[in-house]
Amino acid sequence: MSRKVNLSSNNKMSYSKFSSIIVLIPGLIVVGIISIISILVQSTTLFSKIIPLSSLIISIIIGMIINNFITLPISTREGIRFSSKKILRLAIIFLGFKLSIWEVLKVGWSSIFTILLSSTLTIFFTIWLSKIIKVPFNRALLLGSGVSICGASAVAAVDAVIQAEEEDVAFAIGAITLFGTVYMFVYPIIHTIFNMGNEIYALWAGSSIHEVAQVAAASSVIIGKFRDMATTVKMIRVLFIVPLTLVISLMPMYRNKNSEQQKSNQKGKITIPWFAILFFITVLINTFVSIPFNIHQKLITFDNWIMTAAMAGLGLDISFKMMRNIGVRAFLLGAFSSLFISLISALIIELLINFKIFM
Repeated sequence: MSRKVNLSSNNKMSYSKFSSIIVLIPGLIVVGIISIISILVQSTTLFSKIIPLSSLIISIIIGMIINNFITLPISTREGIRFSSKKILRLAIIFLGFKLSIWEVLKVGWSSIFTILLSSTLTIFFTIWLSKIIKVPFNRALLLGSGVSICGASAVAAVDAVIQAEEEDVAFAIGAITLFGTVYMFVYPIIHTIFNMGNEIYALWAGSSIHEVAQVAAASSVIIGKFRDMATTVKMIRVLFIVPLTLVISLMPMYRNKNSEQQKSNQKGKITIPWFAILFFITVLINTFVSIPFNIHQKLITFDNWIMTAAMAGLGLDISFKMMRNIGVRAFLLGAFSSLFISLISALIIELLINFKIFM
């Protein structure tokens, strides 16, 4: 008798798991179509050379347009949410295959110092200014994280810990896209006007512009190893995701954010952002394990695909109406936060040069 009960219980569990997978399919199909379109669009001359935008940003934009002008079936919501939460965390983990400890050390300790100090100060400045101009804390934290680390990916990573309101995520991503794109065009002009050295410019661009694609575009005015250096410096900023998400998870206001039940039954327990830990482990694997070149390239391509899918999911949750309700103060916070990291990183580099400890 007990065996029949066990078999029945197992069948119910199997059916439940199967049902939970089936319900994701409509949304995943929508996300998959957006991802394919985004990658194809990004490969065109317009978006790969003339106005360089990553497939991540393109997928967010397409998702936003669809969400605001087309009414998607309710059946797509679960798959979209799965993409913007679960697939995102997997994408952050695989992002580690783009980094290695050797690349970090290669750029020099003064470069690492510039990255850490400018990024940390930017987050604190953004939060400090948000209190003065009365912008909600979560909104400021998401914005400061995106500006100081790696744009939309950092916003999504921090949101995975704090679980902010959709309008806060929408604002942070929108501001980063806007101001990062402006800097993508302004930086080369500054480089030309002030005749900046290529090495200094590479460090400045890499340590202050928001998205990887924007850094790559802004560094197109320099040649050779310094162009690669700008992108490397930018990628090193991605590592800041690990300590930042860990620190945030330790903050009392974000403990057990996942459910009310956890808050009542497991009070005081710390929710660890395991995706950030696994991201760092992936970086270590990429550093110390000899991965065949073709496999390594496939891993990077795979990460680009799933990160694009995750960003599509985020875009499909962003409403223009929400963004309109953000207000002028939040817009000014984005502008000043972006300006701050640009100026503070330039100041740090200048001080390092004056004290003759640059690179």
